[in-house]
Amino acid sequence: MMRFRLLGPVEVRAGEDWRGIGAPKWRSVLAALLIHPGQIVSADALIGELWRDEPPARAANLVSIYVLRLRRLMDDPDGHLLVTRAPGYLLRVAGDDTDALLFEAMVREGRRAFAAGDPEGAASRLTEALGLWYGRPLADVPPTPLVEAEAERLSELRLGADELRITAELALGGHDQAVAGLRRLLADHPLREGLWLLLMRALDGAGRHAEALEAYGQARDAISGQLGVDPGAELRQLHADLLAKDTAPAGVITAGVLNPPAEPAPEPRQAREGRRAALRPAQLPADIADFTGRDEQVKRLSDLLSGTGASGDPGAVRIAVVAGSGGLGKTSLAVHAAHRVRRRFPDGQLYVDLLGATAAPFLPGDVLARFLRDLGVDGRDIPVDEDERAARYRTTLARRRMLVVLDNARDAAQVRPLLPGSASSAVLVTTRSRMPDLASTKLVDLNVLDDDEALTLFVKVVGEERVAAEPEATAELLDACAGLPLAIRICAARLVTRSGWTIRAMAGRLTDEHRRLDEMRAGDLAVRASFEVSFTSLPPSTDKQGIDPARAFRLLGLWQGPSISAAAAAALFGVPEYSAEDALEVLVDTHLLESVATDRYRFHDLLRVYAAGRAEDDEPAAERDAAITRLLTWYMRTADAAAAAVSPHRYNIVLDPAGTDPPPLAFAGVDDALAWYDSERANLVAATRQAAGSGLDEVAWRLPAPLFTMFNRRGNWADCIATHRVALESARRASNRPGEAWVLNNLGEALGFTRETEGIAHLEQALMIRREIGDHKGEAQTANNLADAYVILGRKDEALDLLRRALELNRETGNRYGEGVALNNLGEAFLDLGRTEEAIDCFHRAHSTFAEIKVPHGVGYALHNVGRSYLSLGRDAEALEHLRQALAVHRATGDRHREAFTLRFLGVAQSRAARPAEAEVSWAQAAAIFDALGDHAQADEIRTGQAESGIS
Repeated sequence: MMRFRLLGPVEVRAGEDWRGIGAPKWRSVLAALLIHPGQIVSADALIGELWRDEPPARAANLVSIYVLRLRRLMDDPDGHLLVTRAPGYLLRVAGDDTDALLFEAMVREGRRAFAAGDPEGAASRLTEALGLWYGRPLADVPPTPLVEAEAERLSELRLGADELRITAELALGGHDQAVAGLRRLLADHPLREGLWLLLMRALDGAGRHAEALEAYGQARDAISGQLGVDPGAELRQLHADLLAKDTAPAGVITAGVLNPPAEPAPEPRQAREGRRAALRPAQLPADIADFTGRDEQVKRLSDLLSGTGASGDPGAVRIAVVAGSGGLGKTSLAVHAAHRVRRRFPDGQLYVDLLGATAAPFLPGDVLARFLRDLGVDGRDIPVDEDERAARYRTTLARRRMLVVLDNARDAAQVRPLLPGSASSAVLVTTRSRMPDLASTKLVDLNVLDDDEALTLFVKVVGEERVAAEPEATAELLDACAGLPLAIRICAARLVTRSGWTIRAMAGRLTDEHRRLDEMRAGDLAVRASFEVSFTSLPPSTDKQGIDPARAFRLLGLWQGPSISAAAAAALFGVPEYSAEDALEVLVDTHLLESVATDRYRFHDLLRVYAAGRAEDDEPAAERDAAITRLLTWYMRTADAAAAAVSPHRYNIVLDPAGTDPPPLAFAGVDDALAWYDSERANLVAATRQAAGSGLDEVAWRLPAPLFTMFNRRGNWADCIATHRVALESARRASNRPGEAWVLNNLGEALGFTRETEGIAHLEQALMIRREIGDHKGEAQTANNLADAYVILGRKDEALDLLRRALELNRETGNRYGEGVALNNLGEAFLDLGRTEEAIDCFHRAHSTFAEIKVPHGVGYALHNVGRSYLSLGRDAEALEHLRQALAVHRATGDRHREAFTLRFLGVAQSRAARPAEAEVSWAQAAAIFDALGDHAQADEIRTGQAESGIS
């Protein structure tokens, strides 16, 4: 039974009734899931649908709440239908669960019936399918590019179904009945030539011959008026056939009407076809038999070239540009799309490989001469001057409907002379450059295949049996190919020609990065050679202070992080940031680098391997070492600056003066520093590992240690533990005792947060070292942390002794921040011992201390503890007030982990205050944050109704 309707306003079945969805944002979430039935839609994609580029601060939380409401609306409280599946949500639907899926299935059945010679069955099934429609698709969903594209797709399917239904009815003799419906359709779609054909046939079949001829004039006026071109060949031919049937002599009065003189009889078809064939080039290369994926790009190109997806001046020539790096299949895509639309260009197709990525690209004048000869111009009449050739070329194409495919173009200057001058023709260009200076173009920026498309391509070449026999090896091989179509085809081709090889054997040959590109070669296809063409054509830098893009490409190959910012690249290159940006943008324009966000760049995996190889071959070892030392030192100093902005009162080991090191970033405040940390977190992990692997031990331990406060704020304990394990080894190799103690303290505390008892041993070692070297501030810090661990183990007397000692040490050294932390932790120990009034006193003193020295996150944590203390005493109103204040502080400081804990306790307070709806929202938000932070145990406890577990 159908559950959802989207062929009109979006509706959900509730029992036997259909219900609309009142909240626009709920409709948007459901629409996005219905547009991708049975597919995971990421939370980020849903946020983009709801708020575009301006999401609120807690957008992910709101999405989880909307999903919860939708589950209730569709009677799916346990999430069996609307499933949470990382990184987002999935709506499980079968073929008849939505009217759109049912409509498409019925249309397919109608097409099969018509193809099988059963027009009656086809008409019946198509009429039933069209009866599912009750308005414009997704009519009440706020418009976004995704919604509008799906609405357009469904409307196009409906129009196609209407055309086929009418065709079937005409085959059954229903000419009279079809006319009115066709005129209604043409009122909305006057440029649809297929509808004009059907109308002329219906009128003629109904004995309304003169009206059929008049309909052709109406079609010609509509099409010529809007597009400036004549109707297509099929319409013109039908008109000619109708005229041929009209045998009444010109000037004779028939039924009181003067029959106008007929148009000149068309020349015999055989003669016409023979004459046009001589001047109708058909130069497209053969289509790719196993072309796979790229459905969205194929449709976009087809629409752009045929004019159905074009916008702007209808008199302008349509130009589509397919841009992408080597090996992405630009030519295959262009040829495939060109074959899809070639029938719309009855006067032929011109094709040329411009060799733009080689050292000797074709000159436009030479290509013009060839095209003119192909179009029937005598070689003796071809002008010598390039501009005159271009003018003659435009004149020759002026009234022809031709498709021009310019493959492998170098730049806009090579393409401009080869453009027709009228809208009757269209141009398809492939290039490794985005050609921003080519006017009036529509860009299709090609990227790698997604996982499903990559697998489909591999299966088509290798065969299902071999893939099914070795699924894990197939996954490893495709992972090494990184979605590059050329790499996949090469590996598949090698397996096809080596029947004795297993997929495991081929995958094994790709594990060594240094050999990977050498293995990706088959016949005249080679991934390395494809990259080489783009690399060798890079221009030099015109900035004396800058860096050549080719050298920038090589140095980027040294960096092991997943992405890089312009500021980090400047440190790597040893040039000013603006110069680094210039080089990076050149690499982006030539598709040797991807720009994934503002000021954020990354390599395709195989290009990174190629760049690393070029660096190894072309850069001296000393230059390589100097570059990577500059970058990792910059990360170390910037991490320290970020930590100082987020937690200026933290315990710290001061860095040595920068000297000649690249200057670190400066941060205006906490939000600025946390935003940098969020954008660089994966790179900071990579930098720590690379520093240790490069022998830069002082950098490797010093880089992650000050970041502890940010790991803590965001709850990123896995990354914290991973980097500090590396840092500990480096500190010990460097024989840096203060550093070793610092790392041990952080690591022990992080392990404690993840409930790992291993952390206690690390804290005890840190305490011992700090006592040995007389580090009183450090001793107080570690005593605090170790006391927390002892409380969990039930060693409460030892914990109290340590906390009192920490409080004493912090007061002796004048460390007010440490004093506030010690008071807060002492209060938690008292609370755990059931000494609640003493705990509240400690928390209030901690709150006062943090407020005096202006440490907001400390204030928030103290408020949280006061709130949960009041909860344990049953003073729910006071608990509610303090927890709300704590939540506001946590959100202001960006402390996600503490925000989640406070939301959990707040939900308990709201529940006890008879506010169940508010409690449910708080718990849902807490669970969503815990999930985002990877703490699924906490999230699961909340979802299973155990929100009060462990709350005293």
